[in-house]
Order: sequence, then structure tokens, then C-alpha cells
Amino acid sequence: MNLTLNGFTFDFSVHAFMHGHWFKLPAKEVGQQLTFNHKGIEGALTLTPDKDRVEYELKFKSTFNTRLRFRSELPGQSNLFHLIPGNIHGDNNAPHVRPNEFPVLANDRLSEKNRSPFWEFRADRASHPVSILCCDAGAVGISIDPYSDCPAADDGFIRNGVFAALPNAFGVSLGYGNDPLTFHNKTVFNAATADLSRGASASGTIFAVPGNRRSAHQIIRALHAQHRDVPTFKRTYNDALRALSQSFIEVNWSEKLQQYSNRKCSVPVDRDLQPWRVIFEIGWTGGSMMAYPFMLAERLYPDIRFPKSPAKMLEQICSGFNEETGLVRDACVNRYTNGIPDGWNKSDINGWWSGERVPLTRDNHCAYTNAHAAYYMLEVLRVDASDEATKRVDASDVATKRRSDEVGPGDDSADSLRRSVAPSLRRYSLAILDTVISMQREDGAFGYIFSGKERKVLDYEGFAGCWFVPALALAWKLTGEKKYLTAAEKGISFYAPFVANLAAWGTPMDTCKSIDSEGNLAFIRAAKLMHEITQDKKYLDMLIDGANYEYLWRYCFRSRPQAPPLKNSSWNSCGGSITSVSNPHIHPMSVVVTHDLEYLAKITGDTYHQQRADDGMAWLMNTMELYPEVTGYGRYGVLSERTCPSDGLLEEKFWDDGSVSSTWWSYNAWAAASAMEAIAEQIVRGRTEPRE
Repeated sequence: MNLTLNGFTFDFSVHAFMHGHWFKLPAKEVGQQLTFNHKGIEGALTLTPDKDRVEYELKFKSTFNTRLRFRSELPGQSNLFHLIPGNIHGDNNAPHVRPNEFPVLANDRLSEKNRSPFWEFRADRASHPVSILCCDAGAVGISIDPYSDCPAADDGFIRNGVFAALPNAFGVSLGYGNDPLTFHNKTVFNAATADLSRGASASGTIFAVPGNRRSAHQIIRALHAQHRDVPTFKRTYNDALRALSQSFIEVNWSEKLQQYSNRKCSVPVDRDLQPWRVIFEIGWTGGSMMAYPFMLAERLYPDIRFPKSPAKMLEQICSGFNEETGLVRDACVNRYTNGIPDGWNKSDINGWWSGERVPLTRDNHCAYTNAHAAYYMLEVLRVDASDEATKRVDASDVATKRRSDEVGPGDDSADSLRRSVAPSLRRYSLAILDTVISMQREDGAFGYIFSGKERKVLDYEGFAGCWFVPALALAWKLTGEKKYLTAAEKGISFYAPFVANLAAWGTPMDTCKSIDSEGNLAFIRAAKLMHEITQDKKYLDMLIDGANYEYLWRYCFRSRPQAPPLKNSSWNSCGGSITSVSNPHIHPMSVVVTHDLEYLAKITGDTYHQQRADDGMAWLMNTMELYPEVTGYGRYGVLSERTCPSDGLLEEKFWDDGSVSSTWWSYNAWAAASAMEAIAEQIVRGRTEPRE
């Protein structure tokens, strides 16, 4: 069956699964309908034109358990790029991928289990239940309901699927299959799985949007409008920020170690959270990304005091500056930990990531950690100078606060930044940036890994260095020195095509240069700051690209988690963001760009961006309220980094019967810090009640 839509010609067919093989169903075409009745399978594909798209319904009955694929080919197009949001972005960076690491859509090296010309996933693995094919002429796609009612199925429904096939085929399945394997996590692939039935139906939409690869964003936007289901919650931002702060003070802090630490427990056998990794990194999974929201919380609530103040945390990070390399030792805070247990990392440069996935990271500096540290140090200085947080305090919460003049002197006071730490933050953040400017490649790249012995870039390839761009923008605002703005302009111009091409890769050190969502957070922040500074429209266009790229990872619908404790719970995936094509789970980091998305909504007058920002915060507030009643451990204010909306990364287990869990029995400091940052910035900007 052929269909012409908005200048694109689709070649449609319906296929069925039988005895371990697929075959094309012979079909009769009558108007806008394909009907089939073959080998015990009877059904129809019905198309209904609707303005610039086509709605469809696919249904069948069968005498045996089977599933169907609604497949389309797009002939005659060039520069093809497959997109299953959060799972397949083109070839998934095939040239830079090591053997057997996360799915790669490719025709070569097929002896490696991660490489195949065909990949199918459960539709709820994707942030939007759609398979898209981009080309020089625009983007086309087919979506599907992620679930179909089926009384005979275990849960009363079956899960549907999405697939991509080289060179030009894409589509959906009524009854999912993980094909050719079930991708679990990073390097782990399990046997194929599928949902079969003797009958079901599903609806979806066929899209065709002229333009270029970015036209895929219009499909994503339309699906958000169709499927959006905003999470519900009961608490306020003040409730949440206070609870997060108190959990750091009373649970995360280890008096024995004199350090904050990640925590874990063994639900349901032992729910007592115990330290398992001291937070010694200068950025990324701790350090400066904790100090900044801690500082905001102390400014908002003068009765809150952290056992190690944000000023002290930042001072210790500054102490790790390495004059030989011009960068900060990535784990230097480790030297301030009291009595590091045997078997724990004792290095002042190697983090938990060092050598694990990328051997070059051992004994060397990483762009992600140093850029994060430089950015957050400058962000602290900016807020300290403007003192925004003391101007925007919710009047209803004043009675619980202690007067700032009741706080004693010393490093634990809210004013310590002004008295002692601010000069160090300025000196060392600018020193880091001066170093990377001196090694910035002519095309604007800052690098991924730096030598731990000399001022040298060991690996330029990757997106992590993008975090230097917002830091440079803040440095220019602080100093007025043109070199910082010039370097930022060159840097953002280098990283922009990655985002525009829907495939930013090489930020986290533990995923070996997979396509991810984290690096783009730096790009969003950078584009927003550059537009604020220059009012140049090109940076607004970049910000739009960055926001749209984030939405490729941000769920537009409520999934039905496979495993407890999230299964059948109040948890709602809508607004949560997948981390990468390597780590198929939702984590909280993306909420830190909430105010950037709100800035974009205000500047453009486009409420879509505000809706997406609201989704993210609603997801966060909803997820926080899982503790402890749903999760079975922790308390309100404790937060893990992992929630699993589908069948990926189900590797945590209940400790009594070994069954899989859809969350991690952990308290991850960086995850809670990301939540604190997003919520505190909302309060600072005058919002105390979340929008639903």
C-alpha cells in the first residue's frame, strides 16, 4: 500500500510472526484500508486522514499467539537518520563505539552483539512511542499506543513496540519484541523477549513534516500534545527543599567520615541506609553541584546549616588546584575524608569512574568534572553578589527562620563566602578557564580528557567540554574580559551542530561516548546565558535546539513500569528524562534546566516550553513523594538516581526473594542535589507552589 503525504511517499505493509519467522500478510486494499485474512490471522489497517497527518488503527484476531508489525519504507530519500527517542539516534555514534556496548544500528561488524541493521524495543522504552526517519527533505514517523488492552495477558494488556531497520524502513509493532536482543544496560544484552496474543488493537499517527532533520521535533511536539499526563503531588517547593536539606544533614552526612556519602540499603531485609561511596569529586556526581544548592538553601532558610558548609566544600575543591596542569584534581576532597575504609578509593584525582569505562581517565583530569566545578564556583559568586536568595523568601515560611545575625562567625556562616572564600573561587575558576582557553582547538573544542601531569589535552572528542561554555559566559560577566566571551563563542559554535543533528555524545565518563542527554544541559545553559548577554538571535535559536533535544529524552506519557515498587504505584514517568542510549533509565539531572526552559518560554511566548518545564518539576515532586511508602526505604527528602519506566536496567533486586526492582535501594547525593538546585531556583524566582 502506498500513501503520499506532504510530499513524502510511504510504502506500507503489515507483517505477522509465526513459528519463529516473519511473513508479509497478503492484504486487500480498499480505499484507505488494508484487510487481511491469512493463515488464521484476520484483521485490518485503517487510515484516516487528519489535516497534515494520518491517524490509523491496526487490529487483528488470530487462532494462535502472534504479533504484527506495521512497517513503512521511505524510498528515494537521502541522508537517512533513524530516531527512536532515547534509544536510537542515527547509528548511535558507531565510529566511536567499542565492541558490544549498547545498541548500534549498523550493517558492519555484525559478529558484535550490539551491532545490527534492525533494532526493536518496547514502545515504553522510548520517551515518545514513535519511530522516526529523518532525511534531507524532512522527517516522517509512525507512533503507536504504548499499550493495548488484552484480557488474556497477565496484566490485562500487552506492550507494543517501535523499530528501525536499515536502510529506510521504520515502524511499530502490535505486541512488542526486543529484537534481536533485549538491551539491558551498557554492555549487557539478554535474550529476546516479546508480547504475543491472539488479538488486540492499537491506534497511532503517521507524520510527514517537510524541512530537515530538525523537523522531527514537530513530531515530538505533536505526540506530547496527544499523550501528556502531568504527574500529581501534594507537597510544596518549600516542603521539598527543606526535606532535601534535612536529609543531607541527618542522613547523608557521616560524622565518622566527616564527609557526605552516597547511601544504600537492602530492601526489605535491612532498610538502614549505610555509606557506600564518599562524595569527594569536584563536580558531576557531587562536589560543586552540591555546594551551589546548599548555598541557596542556607540563604533561603537561615535556620538550616549543613555540617560541612558549602563554603568549606568549595574551599576544599579550590585547594586541589594543580599548578602543573592548570586544573583541579578531580577527587581532591578525598584528602579531607576521615579514615577512608580499606577498599575505597584513596586517590585525589581518580574518581569512581576512572578506568572503569574509559581507561584514559585514570590519573588524568576530566572535562566534565573540571568544567562543572568552574561553572558552579562562578554561579555561587554570581548569586552571592546579587544576593537574590535573600530577597525572594516566601512570607509564609518566615516564622520558621532564625535571624541571620544569630548565626555565629566562621566558615559555617552564610556570610563566609564574602569574607574568605569568594577570592579563592574567583582565582581558581578563572585559572581553570585560562588553562582550557590556552588549549582550545581552533574549531572551538575544549577536550574530553586532560593530562594529569602537564597542560595537554589527551582526547578532544566528546561533548563534556561544553560545560566550559556557560562557565566562560559567567566569567565574562564577572570580569568583562573579552577573551572569555570569545572562547565561549567559539566553543558554543563547535558544540551546536551535535545538538542540531540530534546526536550529542561523549559527556559522562562511565558510558564510553554514548549519545546522551547530560551534555546538552550544558548547551542549554550556555545558549541561555549567551542570549542574555548578547541578545543575539543565533543563541536563541541554539537554545530552541537545545530545548528540543532535551525533549527527545523527556517522557511525554505515563508508562506502566514492569517491576515493583513502581509497578501499579502513583509514580508517573511523564516529565522524567532518560540519561543516555547506554543507561536506559530516568534520572533527575535534567530538572536543573527548568529555569532555562522557562526563560525560553517567556522570550518566545511559546507555552510548549513552559509545559515541558512544568512536566519535569511535576515528575520530580511526584517521584520525591514515593519515599518511604512506595519505595520501602528512606524518607521524604531522600532520592535515588534511578527509576525504571520499562524493562531496561532492572538489575537491582529485592533482598528476600531476588525479584527485580524498578528503582535502586540508594540515596545518591548528586541526584538529590539536582533536585535541590531546581527547586531552590524556583523559590528564588518567586515560585513556592509547583504548577500542575
